[in-house]
Amino acid sequence: MTHRYQREISVAIAYASLLILLAAAAPRFYRSDQFRSILVTSAPLLVAAIGMTLVILARHIDISIGSQISLCGVAAGLLARAGLPMPLVGIGTVMLGGLLGAANGALIAGLGLPSIVVTLATMVIWREGLRWWREGEFVRKLPPSFQWFGLGQDAGQWLVVAVAWTVFAFFAWGL
Repeated sequence: MTHRYQREISVAIAYASLLILLAAAAPRFYRSDQFRSILVTSAPLLVAAIGMTLVILARHIDISIGSQISLCGVAAGLLARAGLPMPLVGIGTVMLGGLLGAANGALIAGLGLPSIVVTLATMVIWREGLRWWREGEFVRKLPPSFQWFGLGQDAGQWLVVAVAWTVFAFFAWGL
């Protein structure tokens, strides 16, 4: 049984060795606030990586994800600034992301175009469209409830991490 997972075990041993070396060289890295900061910063990347994994498993590629995330982030800020409650901001943002992904999917699956070409084109369209629309301006005057879902920094940060890990667990189970 161990021979079957030899490659994975060797990677785990190398990773553990690096963590031990890091503990010896920079013990401050393992402070609880530093650990939480890494988890919070990595949570959106985890969710994006899950989506990209599914795209890659389908033998495609999507290079427009960064532009889509930017567009969804601006839309979330604008929805919150318009006074929508945070649950509706979340639903609206997810729906926009779904529509952007569906546009890619319709061009790829519906018209049979190569995914690299479609997502390259939509990456430029979303990015330049956002630049033209917002003219590089940040979304300002956001309501206090927008930051950390109105739960405060500690609870909000742990909520972000919990949601990311829940998405990860669901897709790990599903795959």
